[in-house]
Amino acid sequence: MSQVNATSLKFSKKRDIISELTLSGLQSARMGRYRRRPSKDHKMVEGALKLHTSHQYNIKEIADMTGVSRSVLYRA
Repeated sequence: MSQVNATSLKFSKKRDIISELTLSGLQSARMGRYRRRPSKDHKMVEGALKLHTSHQYNIKEIADMTGVSRSVLYRA
């Protein structure tokens, strides 16, 4: 029986630790410590889109030339 209680206590401690870490992470995020990735320069994206509408280059070539990722070009 004591082994069952010890196992239960171990899981309870793990749960408390996870809860503490989660709450501290949320608090840090609210204070602004975690920021999103900076967005690409709008001029670079516009230039890449102009290249794409010209139909002279494919998406991969445009991404290699401008540094704008393919996913950004598909989203725009």
